Amino acid sequence: MECAIKLQKLGLDLVEPLRLRRTMSEDAEARRELICRLFYLITIAAEDAAAGAVEGQSGRLSPDCARASAASLRELGMRVEILASAITELLERIKEGDETS
Repeated sequence: MECAIKLQKLGLDLVEPLRLRRTMSEDAEARRELICRLFYLITIAAEDAAAGAVEGQSGRLSPDCARASAASLRELGMRVEILASAITELLERIKEGDETS
């Protein structure tokens, strides 16, 4: 019996700190996950741009390939701009007190 009381007390002692922590709403957690995914997509675009820029440094690059590479880099830049704008918008909503961060 005394052992059960000790275990019960131990369980209560471990539960208290969890009650004191600020909880995050499911929407805030989903928004945080979305922001992480957007940064991931930016990383992929930046890596693709770096690879394209390296290829563009080749002395054997034809003018047509150079134009195609430049167009691809421009598209990747626009993609990064769109993703960064989305991140900024999501963070502004948090800043305005829309959710618990």
